[in-house]
Amino acid sequence: MEEELLEQFNVSICEFSSHEWPRNGFIDPVNRVVYINRDLAPEIRLKVILHELGHLEQNSKDYERLREKYETQANRIMIHELLKNEDLDDFNYLRFMEKYNLTTICDETFVKNEYLKLKEIEKC
Repeated sequence: MEEELLEQFNVSICEFSSHEWPRNGFIDPVNRVVYINRDLAPEIRLKVILHELGHLEQNSKDYERLREKYETQANRIMIHELLKNEDLDDFNYLRFMEKYNLTTICDETFVKNEYLKLKEIEKC
């Protein structure tokens, strides 16, 4: 799935270790490179990559002023993309949230809303 995402979004990956940077990942939108901590577990790695891809279309000049909005938007995109890989007919949002360590009320709202959007698309 990771390779497909990189191709779909036309980005590349550059890995770093926890010793180099004490964070999970970040994106260089100008050069379209996602920097990712190579020490992450696979499910967390995917979550971080999807979150960082959510920042691609944001104006980095406005990041500090709109940090909360941009982070929230990136989380919504991440949740939407993660849900695309779930069996929506046998979906339990609490298990999904536990699986991806989604802990906020905002995350819960996004999970429910994005699930409903995908179910609606599925009907068409």
